[in-house]
Amino acid sequence: MQLTKRDKNILNFINESGFCVMPQIQREFNLRFPRSYQVMKRLVDGNYVLHHQIFKYQYGFYYLTRKGAEHTSLPHISHIPLGNYQHQLLITDIRQQLCTKYPETKWISERYLKQQKFYYGIGKTGHTADGILVFHDERKIAIEVELSLKGKRRLETIFSAYGAQLEIDEAWYFCAEPIIRPLNSLAKNKSYIKIHSLKEFLHESK
Repeated sequence: MQLTKRDKNILNFINESGFCVMPQIQREFNLRFPRSYQVMKRLVDGNYVLHHQIFKYQYGFYYLTRKGAEHTSLPHISHIPLGNYQHQLLITDIRQQLCTKYPETKWISERYLKQQKFYYGIGKTGHTADGILVFHDERKIAIEVELSLKGKRRLETIFSAYGAQLEIDEAWYFCAEPIIRPLNSLAKNKSYIKIHSLKEFLHESK
């Protein structure tokens, strides 16, 4: 089977995220039903992509085989961490919304950051951002998706680390509604930390 340029781009997109679902692939590559399923079936049949459905009434997810990952710059993942499943899907949703809103930007995924040990100074705390948004003027924004509240000391350490280094200009936190107020309180007087409502930001695209 001969891979097209779009096929390779799809493989890269999936592997940067680790895994994704059909609506994300459709948005990223402007594919509609039934063509989107025809494209992905071809990649599954060619043993480049695996498709599994674990959660009833939800989309199945796609991730790469070892063969598929050979066409990307990252290794394949051997299993899907279900405890992190929803969080990872939301990171991809946020990535797509950000890149639509700021089309001149480039996205660097957490998987790539970890592989390259490219922590922008934050790795000293044992923390890696969920992604980095790089603007055309070289501004770098750390992107964080928070569904639950980390410990106060842990957050203070991360916030301080962002403020102490020069590579990252700002950190944008996209948060579940119940944790917006406590995060705003912790980020008080830290102008480089921006707190956003996850729900409201994603709603902007609808």
